[in-house]
Order: sequence, then C-alpha cells, then structure tokens
Amino acid sequence: MSLAGSFSSRDAEHKLYFAFVAVVLAAAATSIFLESPLPFVLPVGLLLLLAVGTDFRRLFYLLFALLPFSAEFYFEGVGLGTDIPSEPVMILLSGIAIVLLLRNRLSMDRNYVTNPVMILILLHVFWIFVTAINSQNLLVSFKFLLAKIWYILPFFILPLIFSKEVGDLEKSYRILYKFLFASISIVLVRHAFEGFTFEASYDVVRPFFRNHVNYAAICVVCLPFVWAFHRINVLEKKPSFGLNVVFLVFVTGIYFSFTRAAILSMVIAWGAWFIIKRRWVRQALIISSIVAAAGIIFLSWDNKYMDFAPDFEKTITHTEFDNLLEATYKLEDISSMERVYRWMAGVEMIRDKFWLGFGPGCFYSNYQAYSISSFKTYVSNNPDQSGIHNYFLMTWVEQGFIGFILFLMLCFALLIEGEATYHRCTDKRDGYLIMATTLGFIIIFAMCLINDLIETDKVGPFFFFNAAILLFYRKKYPDDQKSSPKLR
Repeated sequence: MSLAGSFSSRDAEHKLYFAFVAVVLAAAATSIFLESPLPFVLPVGLLLLLAVGTDFRRLFYLLFALLPFSAEFYFEGVGLGTDIPSEPVMILLSGIAIVLLLRNRLSMDRNYVTNPVMILILLHVFWIFVTAINSQNLLVSFKFLLAKIWYILPFFILPLIFSKEVGDLEKSYRILYKFLFASISIVLVRHAFEGFTFEASYDVVRPFFRNHVNYAAICVVCLPFVWAFHRINVLEKKPSFGLNVVFLVFVTGIYFSFTRAAILSMVIAWGAWFIIKRRWVRQALIISSIVAAAGIIFLSWDNKYMDFAPDFEKTITHTEFDNLLEATYKLEDISSMERVYRWMAGVEMIRDKFWLGFGPGCFYSNYQAYSISSFKTYVSNNPDQSGIHNYFLMTWVEQGFIGFILFLMLCFALLIEGEATYHRCTDKRDGYLIMATTLGFIIIFAMCLINDLIETDKVGPFFFFNAAILLFYRKKYPDDQKSSPKLR
C-alpha cells in the first residue's frame, strides 16, 4: 500500500469515527427528549450493516460504545422486552461466533478449552438447560437460556477466537469508559438541575438505565479499568490529567446514584486489592464461606430469623439518603426489608425443590405462595415484577443445589485464577489490567449479594468479557511462568 493510500485510509477511518460519535450523541439527545430508545434504531442499523460488511470486530467494539446508551423497550401486547440497541447486536454477534466456531470445526485453543473457568461456564450453561427442561414454565426458562447464550457467545467465546494481542481486548474498555463518561456527564447535569436530591436519582438516569442501580453498577464495574489506564499512563510517562478527571467524574456519578451496594463495592474492591496483593484470596474465600454458613445456621436455628421481622408501619420509603442509611441498620428501610421478604420466600422455595429448583427465570411467578406474611412490606405486591435481589440465592431457587454449587465454583475459580495470573505476570502494564479484571469480578459479586444483575446488559456482558480477558492472560502467563516482580 502506498503512503498516500495509507493516509487516505486513515483519514477515512477518522471521519467515520467522528460521524459515528455525532450520530450516537444526536440519537442520545433525541432519546432523552422523547424518553424513548427508538431514535437509536435507524443509525445503529446503518452502522451495523457497515461494520459487518467490513470487519465484524468493529461491530464488537461498537457494542461497547452502545451499552451506556442502551435502554429497555417492551412490545405492548406481546409480553416481550429487549434492550435496544445492545441486545440485537449481541444476537448478531452470537451468530457470527457460531459461524466462526463451525468454520473452525468447533475447535479453540487448548489453553482455553482446558481452563477450569471455561469448563465451569460450559457446565453452568448445560445445567441451565437441564433445569429448563424440568421447569415450572418451559417458555420462560428457555428464553432465559437463550439470553444467557447470547451473553456468553459474543462476550466470552468471540473475544477468545479473534484476540491475538492484549490491545484487542483492552480497546473494548477504552471505548466503554469514554462513552460511559459521556453518559455519566449527561446524568450528572440533569441531576444538578434537580439539586442532586436522592429522590431525583431514580428519574435522571432514564431512558438509558432502568434505574439508579443499573446505572451505578456499570459505572463501578468499569471503574477499575479507568484506574488501570491511569496507572498505565503514569508507567508509560503519558499525560494522565484527563483520566484523573474521568476517574473523578465516575466516582461522583457513583456517589450521586445513592446506590448503597455500588458505593460499598468500591470499598470492598479496595480491600480486595490488598488481599490479592498478599495472596490471601483462598483464605478470604474460606473465611467468607464459613461466615455465610454460620449466619445461615444461626438464623435457621429454632426459627431465629423471625426475630428480625420488620414493623409493617415503620418500614417505609425514605426520600433522603442519610435517612435511608439510618433506616437500613435499624431494619426500617422498605427496600432492604422487601429484600428480606423475598429471601425468606426463596428459602421456603429451596426447601420444596432443593435439587432442581423451579426453573431458570421462574422465581417471580412462584414466590408469592411461599412468602412469610411477617416480613411483608408496602411494596410486596411487586408491581415492577422484580426478582429476589440476591443472585446467589436466585440461582439456588431456580437451578437447584447443583446449579448453585456450579455457579459458586465458577465465582471461586475466577478469583483464584485472577490472583494466580496476577502473581505470574512479569509485565507491570499487564498486571494493572489483570488486577482491574479481578476487581471487576469482586465488584460484580458484591453487587449481586443484594441485586440480580448478571442478566442485565449493564453488568452481564462484563462478567463474561472479564472471564475472557482472564483466560487470555492465563494463556500468556502459564503455570511455568516465573514469579513476577512486585507490581505497584
């Protein structure tokens, strides 16, 4: 290729990039004005055709730019909901992944196939299929299974197929944080006009986020990578002021989301960083498991949990964040106690169907019959049709004990592999990215203790994409790799 041709190609790519940014921002502004995600459909459709027609990797990276602006859309009268424009792109990328797998005769790099994380993810999906067959509602469960597949194929399998170097994976988070920064800025400006009130935090995130929890979740999951990119800039002696501003805006957005789980997960991630550095992950997992088991035994013994039943008249909604925090530890916050109400129903459901569960996605349609009236709150009629608000408990309820154990083993494997890979790493730059990946898992698990988030497009993609990043680095730094120098 000639030098002139190279510059011409580069100029064309720059023009295409800036045109895409302009289209997305225009669609975002129109969506806010109309309070609908539909303005995204036409520009995204045109861009999809362009991306697929030239290089499917562009479509993959495009998805990370769309996720911060994706919104839930329900087709009235059909009972079908989707995330526009992210979910249609996921389905298309899933199809591409299947074509590539078939072209490769279903073969992948042996280092990936034999990794415990890959094996556990495949077992996790297989068990979802088994429990879907035994489900109380076959249609709901198989829709759940399909949704799980079009998270795994584009975010876990596809990156492992096409990624040849670190930059292929790193680019995704670099695109994400830039567009997420724009999304957070829009939310903060809208929130500023409302005086940054706790009550307004529910509305200013729409239409791009279902609620302030989804908004805070994607922000806090991406935060470790913003930190990693900042550390890489310092390491490579590049300007880092811009990333300092981005990091500050992210933290500000998370704080003003007034989401307790997201704020707490930042603190937990800092503690986890210290644990990973000291190689204490296994010990931390053992202690956490013992504490959790002891808590369950204590609450179950002689129905001790009934002592924590809320006062129906005092358990109310709070409109100030300070009051909400105070009510939380006094067991008078309605959202916290409604969670307890559903957890108690979940425990009763487990007793009824211990091994196979009720079927993926079937908690909502079955839990009311198992609820305990002593824990009922003003919102127990559940008009939003939301779930159990604890992903681990939900897995046991819907997929039985075996499904719960498989998912728990997957979580443990991700953290153990993350720690091991970090300490095998000999490159500080890679070390920052491995640490960010592992902290991303910690944050997701912490959030999932009181939320159901892995089935949402604001968290689920990063659970599986981080797993792909981890496997890529695990291949780069195998067991016989020499120990790393100390990474700061």
